Amino acid sequence: KYASLVANAIMLSNVADLTTVLTGMADDDHPVTPDLVAAISPYTREHIRRFGRYVLDMDDIPEPLNPDRMPFKSAA
Repeated sequence: KYASLVANAIMLSNVADLTTVLTGMADDDHPVTPDLVAAISPYTREHIRRFGRYVLDMDDIPEPLNPDRMPFKSAA
């Protein structure tokens, strides 16, 4: 049951990171469409070291998660 918790935490972190990147793309006038976002999966695992060594810095408190709305361009 803890594996599901870890997988969900990873996906939440990936969604927050993807939202930040997509918002930055929209700010740089790149078109962000629902089709583009539909092709991106928050369940990427390439950056996860399954059997690697992890060092946790418990003093490093992350910023609050304040998700932005998706910056979709209107279909005109």
